[in-house]
Amino acid sequence: MRLTRFAAAWLAVTLMLAAMPALAQDKAAATPVRSSDAARIAAARDRVLPVVVSILTVREDYRQGEPVLSVSSGSGTVVSPQGHIATNAHVTENGRSFRVVFADGRELPAQLIGTDTLSDLAVLQALPAAPETFAFAEFAPTLELQPGDTVLAMGAPWGLSNSMSAGVVNNPRRLLVSLFDDEADYEDRIGADQPTGRYYAWIQHDAAIAPGNSGGPLVDLSGRIVGVNTRGTLFGGDLAFAIPGPDAGEVVKALVAKGRIERSHLGFRLRSLKGTGFKQGVLVNAVERGSAAEKAGLLAGDRILSLQGDPVIALQPVDVPALQRRLAELPGGASVALEIDRAGRSSQITLTAARLPDDAVEERAFAPFGLSLAEMTPALSRRRNLEQASGLLVTGVRPGGPGATARPALAQGDLILRINGQAVASHETLSKLAGAAPADGKPLVVEFQREAEQRVAVLAPLHGDRVRTPLPELAKAWAGVEVQPITASLARDLGLAEPGFRIIRIYPGSPLAAAGARVGDLLTTLDGEPLRAANENSADGFHQRVRDLPIGSTARFQALRDGKPREFALTLAATPVNTSALRTLALSRLRAQLREMGFYDRAARRLPGSQAGVVVDGVEPGGPAGLAHLGTGDIIISLGGDPVRDLTDLAQALDKALAKGNGSVVPLQVIRGGETRILYLERYWLTETP
Repeated sequence: MRLTRFAAAWLAVTLMLAAMPALAQDKAAATPVRSSDAARIAAARDRVLPVVVSILTVREDYRQGEPVLSVSSGSGTVVSPQGHIATNAHVTENGRSFRVVFADGRELPAQLIGTDTLSDLAVLQALPAAPETFAFAEFAPTLELQPGDTVLAMGAPWGLSNSMSAGVVNNPRRLLVSLFDDEADYEDRIGADQPTGRYYAWIQHDAAIAPGNSGGPLVDLSGRIVGVNTRGTLFGGDLAFAIPGPDAGEVVKALVAKGRIERSHLGFRLRSLKGTGFKQGVLVNAVERGSAAEKAGLLAGDRILSLQGDPVIALQPVDVPALQRRLAELPGGASVALEIDRAGRSSQITLTAARLPDDAVEERAFAPFGLSLAEMTPALSRRRNLEQASGLLVTGVRPGGPGATARPALAQGDLILRINGQAVASHETLSKLAGAAPADGKPLVVEFQREAEQRVAVLAPLHGDRVRTPLPELAKAWAGVEVQPITASLARDLGLAEPGFRIIRIYPGSPLAAAGARVGDLLTTLDGEPLRAANENSADGFHQRVRDLPIGSTARFQALRDGKPREFALTLAATPVNTSALRTLALSRLRAQLREMGFYDRAARRLPGSQAGVVVDGVEPGGPAGLAHLGTGDIIISLGGDPVRDLTDLAQALDKALAKGNGSVVPLQVIRGGETRILYLERYWLTETP
């Protein structure tokens, strides 16, 4: 599994297995490796481990209508001299950029060649600076594994460097269906929109794998790839699942050749004969409405006896994937003859195989609307029981964005049909219709479907970078200290002569600091009026007394220091600008949230009042700033050798550094804690990441 977002998928398998006690108990106990196998293990290791790579993926996911970059990791195996790398589709899912790290520590960029979510396989290709021939491993042509056979799991667990574990095959043909489950729900449980494992049964083994191992090879003692590790459990020991090597090899070969897998679709699903008493055929589990199967008269419950004249049989759930694969491999447009049994009567049905549509949902954010959207597909529409088979499905809404403030507000699950009367069925169409600010400045009319209702909304899009300039706050008088309330009873218990407010912090250069006040002084009166604390938890009474005075006026405090009276005369200053009132900028090129540096930033870090810079308020882990290890709270003081005094300086320095085009990294100097550090923005991520 990939390193991030692994918990849900692994936990799903764990919970599934928790519901199947009989299955959970059949796992073979870990078997010590026989000494006679030691030499073969070493040979297999030396043949495959050097070509196992760690994959770093910069992902773009969507949360509340906003694109969010993060970093995940997985494993893969070089399987061709051209540098093709076999891995899992969920390792490359939503990937925007890829890097692969080889066993010798060399790191190369990679491009995605193809993905097949139905088999959970993908192919990357390493991109060296100069052409080269890569060492590679090979898939086993046939699956000959037996329970108890020794296998080796290789990969990069937790994103660390390559490692290897040994175990045995527990079951070479495993479906995650217990003796007590309804197998009809199997595909929906493993993925409603893109069910993996439809066309194969997994290899179950106990060689230890962890998040980050996904996509790595399962190797036999002959040094062949017999599986691609893809799933594991968080609890219950080393229970792991791999895609069979021969099946994976065929998919990888097709992805390298065409970048996609072509399959046929007949409009029905199958289930085994388990529990029926029948000994021949396979049952029709479900028939899609409007499909070729329904039009030909096929019904759920029919028993298929033969396909193209060849007998078929699926006694157990584990026998079904091979039949579904056989149906999927029929050429598009082919005539398919089925012999069926219905209530004891045999008949013939002929169908025409249709090309299985690519139902991969492409989700994108559309910033002017503050929405994330997915193009509707027929299958997506069918699964959500929607009448419309085209449009843009709202998958997320940014709080406070144009979509959220439209009249009425748009919501997740809405299907956008038209903009100003023009049909919108793709991201490209939406960009053409609403990607630029309208010349007349008028809001847009959005027609959308919500459940069975078709509604309209008025939406005013926003274009350009989001810069927040807060409204100025009304300045109040400020003495420049933080205080602790000392009530009469607390003063008595502390042995103090009077109650008041004890100074616990003095801001450098503040009015009371200039007047000679110190931490520990007890302020007892202001302009002759006693300072009384309402309780021991709130200092609001003190600050309100000060704020009620005019800025620039003279204030006189009486105080006690070590029991002796003191008096401070000072000119009240204006309250420094609060952090929330400073200007902020979401810099898309860095994928970071930045803001001006204020008085309280300098005070908190004990920096001089003349210190300039830009404060980092937030960083997306997978963005260029996150990949440079920039962190929240850092203060950027230079970029590319140019000083950064404010937000404008930062944007200009970044433009200048990118325009230079020399060097692979851009140096970034920051203040972090009590240190000044140097970080490096990689030019690759700045140019490859949106």
